[in-house]
Amino acid sequence: MRWRTILLQYCFLLITCLLTALEAVPIDIDKTKVQNIHPVESAEIEPPDTGLYYDEYLKQVIDVLETDK
Repeated sequence: MRWRTILLQYCFLLITCLLTALEAVPIDIDKTKVQNIHPVESAEIEPPDTGLYYDEYLKQVIDVLETDK
């Protein structure tokens, strides 16, 4: 009998949460306030500093490998 009461309480809570979520309205974004920022392809992105003592050497090797045909 006790388990049946607990089960009914959980079912009631679950149904209440589902009904609340189903009735929620999606939020519209105001398109006049959104800025169209296009990424610039020509800008170089600096790789993060790895903290390694040979980081400068790695950067030089990567530059050589990228320019090598």
